[in-house]
Amino acid sequence: MNLATLLENKVLIAVLAGWLIAQALKIPTEYLRSRRWMWAMFFAPGGMPSSHSALMVSGTVAVGLYHGFDNPLFGVAVAITMIIAHDAAGVRRQAGMHAERINVLFE
Repeated sequence: MNLATLLENKVLIAVLAGWLIAQALKIPTEYLRSRRWMWAMFFAPGGMPSSHSALMVSGTVAVGLYHGFDNPLFGVAVAITMIIAHDAAGVRRQAGMHAERINVLFE
């Protein structure tokens, strides 16, 4: 396997594009929230939109489109995507609850 064949993998390209777009969208999203351009948000692991969920959803859709929605691989991809999205939402919910309590402590 060489780099040329790796770059022909359409699912991999979709996954990387989904992640890249989600990371790039963090910058204007943060600007709308704080009215400051924070270019470092491109490299931030948290925040919205969730790059984890975007990566998995784009991969799941690509598997469905390129390998078929009746393929067992698509079913596995849906299951993993549901786990990732549920976990990402739970982590954000818990982080928000912790932030509220920490802010109360500082006040």
